[in-house]
Amino acid sequence: MRSLLALALLATLAFACAAALAAAPAAAQAREPRAVLAFLPEGGDDNPKPILDRLDERRSLAIGLVSATQGRFSPSQMVLDLSAGSRTSLAVYTPQEPPRLELVLGGDGTGFVFGWSKALTRAETPPAEIVPGLLAGALPGGAAYAGVAGRTHIEAVVAADREGDVAEISLGTAVTLAERTTALLADHRLVVVGLPTADKGNAALDELLRQRADGDLVIVVQTPPAVRVPILLPIGVAGLHGDGMLTSTTTRLPGIVAAIDIPVTILRHAGLEVPAGVRGTPVRAAAGARDAAALKDVEARLRVVSGRRTPALAALGFVWLSLVLALGLIADRRGIRAGLRIGGLAFLWVPPVLLLTGWLAPSRLAEIAIVVVGAFGLAALTDRFVRWPRGPLVPATASIVTYCVDLAFGSPLIIRSLLGVNPRSGSRFYGLGNELEATLTAILLVGLGALLWGCPRSRRNAAIVAAVGAVFAVFVGAAQLGADVGGVITLGAGIAAAMVVMLPGRPSRRTLLMAVSVPLLGLVALALLDLASGGDAHFTRTILQADSPGALWDVVTRRYTLAFNVFSLGAMPLITAVALLGSAYAIRYRERIYAPLGDSPSWRAALIGGLAASVVGALTNDSGPLLLVFGVFVLACATAYIRGDPRLANAEPAARA
Repeated sequence: MRSLLALALLATLAFACAAALAAAPAAAQAREPRAVLAFLPEGGDDNPKPILDRLDERRSLAIGLVSATQGRFSPSQMVLDLSAGSRTSLAVYTPQEPPRLELVLGGDGTGFVFGWSKALTRAETPPAEIVPGLLAGALPGGAAYAGVAGRTHIEAVVAADREGDVAEISLGTAVTLAERTTALLADHRLVVVGLPTADKGNAALDELLRQRADGDLVIVVQTPPAVRVPILLPIGVAGLHGDGMLTSTTTRLPGIVAAIDIPVTILRHAGLEVPAGVRGTPVRAAAGARDAAALKDVEARLRVVSGRRTPALAALGFVWLSLVLALGLIADRRGIRAGLRIGGLAFLWVPPVLLLTGWLAPSRLAEIAIVVVGAFGLAALTDRFVRWPRGPLVPATASIVTYCVDLAFGSPLIIRSLLGVNPRSGSRFYGLGNELEATLTAILLVGLGALLWGCPRSRRNAAIVAAVGAVFAVFVGAAQLGADVGGVITLGAGIAAAMVVMLPGRPSRRTLLMAVSVPLLGLVALALLDLASGGDAHFTRTILQADSPGALWDVVTRRYTLAFNVFSLGAMPLITAVALLGSAYAIRYRERIYAPLGDSPSWRAALIGGLAASVVGALTNDSGPLLLVFGVFVLACATAYIRGDPRLANAEPAARA
């Protein structure tokens, strides 16, 4: 009996041991995924190697560049944006600059961020939902911070919750940093790490990657530098099941992500619900080989494009004036009119030429030379072989076709061109920016005016205008292409006005009502297209999926606040006034100015449609007067071409006789 009892006890013990052993792997598998967000500072003189190269050397990391802030860069604003998972332009904050933020240690291993209350108060001022601390607040138990004693800890702000508290802090030597981080991960789903500089930073990063558990995420970003201009910072991620180039739906660019994509990535990886105020989309490692050299090339190009816009425009204007004077000196009024025609066409040729220089990425002087020589050379050829007034049809066709093709391939040349969107600013990463939106809309309408020259007002010709506008609107507004909601409104207004002019007879109230509704119908069509294609664009996330009417109102308010800020910059009030006065002058004396066209409904439709698009675009976009200025400038170039009618030059000697 006793032997049977002993055997039963032994069997029970063996079963318990087997169950425990079987449960051990299951328990290990049940461990929630963790994330480390590490900040790696530049090495300085001790280690001058660029951080992107240092990340590229660690093959477990997928690499890329991250758009740090929206608009002007601020280190404090970057970490606040990361903690909130959302961002907006510094221009809409009051005050614009964030407060001084400093990590303060508590007596129980916790801490808080000094200046947090001021940051919360400031975050309530912009017309946008910005909640500092939303990331850590969404994590059970909050986030922890590990750093090196004796250094500044600006990156610790990312670990603060909505009250500005950091759940646990560990400061010590660089040698123990990885070990301390691993210990913090036992109790916290996210640990923010401030890596040391130079070789110590490399060693600590290597140890973090070596100790990374399966299923955990390690994100490495350059520590926010002390600069003011918009910037792209190197980033590397381990744990995304790929070691290629990083990307996200926010940017749709290989190798480039947005800072607000990082909080979403952490929360999704941890299997946690993403709060409504957190924007961005998850970072993923795209298929294909990594290419640090290509990232450097893109960053170098984006760094210089903004500074070359004004010199290129000034050079074009100087050459145009010189050409008019030189040809006038040679052939008097006939030469002046030729100069007006060629100059007007040259500016219409600028957009496609800028795609060429975006691809070539030449030096500053070479780029300006290519733009000037290319635009004026193509204009001279167009004027020589295309009869007036059909000349604008050639550069308009070239502009629309080349930009549509580039949009279809993901805007690789547009973002590198002088008029393209710049991912460094963090406002838009692909598609058409506001400058191109106004410019291409006006160029399209001018091209339609030249195409339909000599055609009467008819429903058929109005339908041609509508059809061309609808096709271009798909490229401008579709989430997978241009993703420019404002562009659909701007283009819709211009096309609607041109259609009204091209329709026969006096426009009825019904016709005018339908014309006014065209931009709204365009938005509805865009929404349906985005939903059907799963585009997940900014329009879908912020408008169609808005949490409340208040969120929509915030979008409207923010756009007009930014528009007013643009209007207040530098000489913009004066330039806007000149554009308005020039438009008013052209309207009042239209019979004399546009007399060479005679009774041409197509050109009248183009000019009226272009002006309508410029005005409506200025009233509905966050760049406000910028769209008016660019649109009116294109119309001014078209007007110069019209006034260059060669028939007037031939008739003047006879008139004087």
